[in-house]
Amino acid sequence: MVFKNLGQRIREERTKYRLTQEQLAEVAEVNESYVGQVERGEKNPSLETVVSIANSLGVTVDYLLQEEVNVESSNLVNELISITKDKDPEELRLMLNICRMISGYSSKIRKE
Repeated sequence: MVFKNLGQRIREERTKYRLTQEQLAEVAEVNESYVGQVERGEKNPSLETVVSIANSLGVTVDYLLQEEVNVESSNLVNELISITKDKDPEELRLMLNICRMISGYSSKIRKE
């Protein structure tokens, strides 16, 4: 595995959740400068560190380590699950209703 790909994927996930390197480092319990070095592919993190970072970002280790991202429905479902993490019941109901509306609309379009 090219560690540069791992670092890029970590950076993509971190920025998607609008986390700074410092915030990720704090949650993952690593040094802030180390996060930057990993993201740039300058350091090869231990498996323990990769697991800690993955948990901090709410993604799986295999997602971070895979060579290329294949958009499969299981990956999309996992992303939806991670988005709903830590939401209260009211927010979850709203998200569910939005998903139902989109699903109904896309079904209607396919029939036309």
